[in-house]
Amino acid sequence: MRNSTPEGKKVQYQIQAFAKRLTKGLSKPKKKFISQMLFGIQAARDVKLSNVARSLQEGIKLIKTEDRWSRHMMSKDLTQKMNEQMVKEGSRHVKEDTVLAID
Repeated sequence: MRNSTPEGKKVQYQIQAFAKRLTKGLSKPKKKFISQMLFGIQAARDVKLSNVARSLQEGIKLIKTEDRWSRHMMSKDLTQKMNEQMVKEGSRHVKEDTVLAID
């Protein structure tokens, strides 16, 4: 995750802070994966794995990053724990008078 502009560093810091809250209870490799994915999606403005991986400009072959991420994405514990953290994060913003619109 290379970004040398002040704005880029600020965005990177904000994404890492959010990822840290979102990944409580996960292993260090899974935390790194989530942080990289969030940053990559934002940088690539795309969700296609190859484009997200390319946006990180890592010094390794693109296929290696894609393979590693594919293994992480198949992890069941990742989904459960992240869903729990997202509910905790979101519940802090829902008050008694909050309107929830579901489509």
